[in-house]
Amino acid sequence: MKKSIATASVAVLFLNACSNAGTDSSNEAEEEQGSEEKLTIMTSIFPLEDWTKKIGGDYVDVANVVPVGADAHTYEPTPNEMMAVTDADAFIYNGAGVEAFADSIVNAVENEGVEILEASDGVELIEDSHDHDHSHDRDDHEHDDHSHEHDEEHDDHSHEDDHEHDDHSHEDDHEHGETGAGSVDIDGLSDHYHSGDDVQLSASEEEESGHDDWHWYTLAPDEDPEDEEAWEVVPDNGTDTYEGTAEEEGQQIKAKLFGDDHEVVAQSEPVTIAIDDHEDDHDHGHEHGDYDPHVWLDPVLSVGMAEQIKDLLVDMMPEQEEYFEENFETLKAEFGELDQEFQELAEQATIDTFIVSHAGYGYWEERYGINQMGIAGISPTNEPSQSQLVETIEQAEELGLEHVLFEPNITPAVAETVQDHLGAEALHIHPLEALTEEDVEAGADYFSLMKDNIETLRTVLDAD
Repeated sequence: MKKSIATASVAVLFLNACSNAGTDSSNEAEEEQGSEEKLTIMTSIFPLEDWTKKIGGDYVDVANVVPVGADAHTYEPTPNEMMAVTDADAFIYNGAGVEAFADSIVNAVENEGVEILEASDGVELIEDSHDHDHSHDRDDHEHDDHSHEHDEEHDDHSHEDDHEHDDHSHEDDHEHGETGAGSVDIDGLSDHYHSGDDVQLSASEEEESGHDDWHWYTLAPDEDPEDEEAWEVVPDNGTDTYEGTAEEEGQQIKAKLFGDDHEVVAQSEPVTIAIDDHEDDHDHGHEHGDYDPHVWLDPVLSVGMAEQIKDLLVDMMPEQEEYFEENFETLKAEFGELDQEFQELAEQATIDTFIVSHAGYGYWEERYGINQMGIAGISPTNEPSQSQLVETIEQAEELGLEHVLFEPNITPAVAETVQDHLGAEALHIHPLEALTEEDVEAGADYFSLMKDNIETLRTVLDAD
């Protein structure tokens, strides 16, 4: 609606008068209302689309740039989608860095007569405090990255021969024989390392033999694991804990336990170290800066964002101010009810922490004291280092967390790794940035999705 609403209305009335001079007054009123032009609004994320539709009602046509099933953090608009924004009357985006594409759209349309609203501007954002400490006091780590069920201390082993077997040859292995040796489990992460990360693994026998003379072996990626000569013994290590550095993709590691006569009494299957450096993860403009942009998840702060949308619509179509104000007040009341439900959830919860695939829920922590333990950072693309991942798993074990929350449209492998290590149940939480096909089919809106989130949190936080 780039032309004047008033001019369009006059033209329509003039045509109606010429062609329907004999029409009664009620029909003329209906004709005038039906011919009213609508504002064309483009939004960046679903909450803004939903609120704009609710406030604008009959006087807006609203479409979202990020399509159903996409991720706002990483989505790149097509040229046709960019043109659609250029042809719109207004573009409303969240800002604060959540949409990687927002700046390019703003630059493209700011001289095209398109009204631009950054909805988070002027709203009190919280700082991005995701640092993987999760606000829980912890003892210093003393190489306890292995699972708690195998936490027996080995620091007091005397090993009078102190690694005297470190240099014994692979011929000795064959000489004493390994047939019939017991099985060894290796605990710790073998995947999702970055180059240079510390690798910490621990070995444990499936059936206790009473021996404690451990040796670890490594195999270069291009070597044959069946060739015992290719395996290199790790020097200065006679315990059940391996400590090294992730240097080569595909490196293999195994452990053997020797008896009093230097025979192999138990050994593990090799584990392969997987390195994923994501070299370009931080080169696509997905960083969020110093603030958490997921402000729409706070019902109280969302009122301020919705009010800015209402003010924009009033500025663009002042003759409908009363209509927009009434719709906004209805929306504001729904935000208040949602806030009350969150407060009741927090009061009834017997657990105060949930673990989720990415740290996008800090506003619940800030307002209601519901602590998030994010596996990835503020953006799902900000994956943790291996040491941070191990720390997350340990903290979740200490807190006894039995669920891992996954988001629709995003299934990071690193979250699945945590779930597997915890043996936790997977549930879903909705970030609301974009709908899924199932959401569309169900007729979901902002409030129905947020109430679904509350029900999920009731289970996770034991607030039933």
